[in-house]
Amino acid sequence: MRALTSLRPALLAAGLVAALGSAAAAQSPPPLGVKVLMAANPHMDPSQRAANEAFLASLESGATASGGWFRFMPSGLDAERYQHCTISAQDSRECVRRYLEQDGATGATVVVLASDRGAGDEMRWLCVGLGKRLFNAERQSITLDLAAAMDPDSPMRMQQRAAAAGCITAAGAESGW
Repeated sequence: MRALTSLRPALLAAGLVAALGSAAAAQSPPPLGVKVLMAANPHMDPSQRAANEAFLASLESGATASGGWFRFMPSGLDAERYQHCTISAQDSRECVRRYLEQDGATGATVVVLASDRGAGDEMRWLCVGLGKRLFNAERQSITLDLAAAMDPDSPMRMQQRAAAAGCITAAGAESGW
């Protein structure tokens, strides 16, 4: 009996931690709803294009065991139209913004321009929203190591995922979130 009495505080503490943990999880904010279009350099290798799209999809809530930040909605935009902005002589951001305006894009709309950096799985993402100027230039142009980003055992995985989420979020803020 005495042994049970001495365990009571520990059991109470464990129950409280479990209850608070499940309450916190139930109160976590919902994923951000955003319309995202991935437009990859038209000269990009098809396997690299697929890797970029798979990584983007992994950022959606429920897509992976570690969850995601977003609830992706259809953008209604044509990726082929935006692909040439990755290789245009014009500023890539201005190219995207011109098309977004012509296409009548509204709300939290983000175009992710993906291009390879010529070094293995290293990619460059440029995230552009509807605004006339960048919300956060440093966050909206990032270099990603897709192999590390998709490897659940990589120590760089969460850093890469957070950079990509920051890129999209900053462009969403540019769009008026």
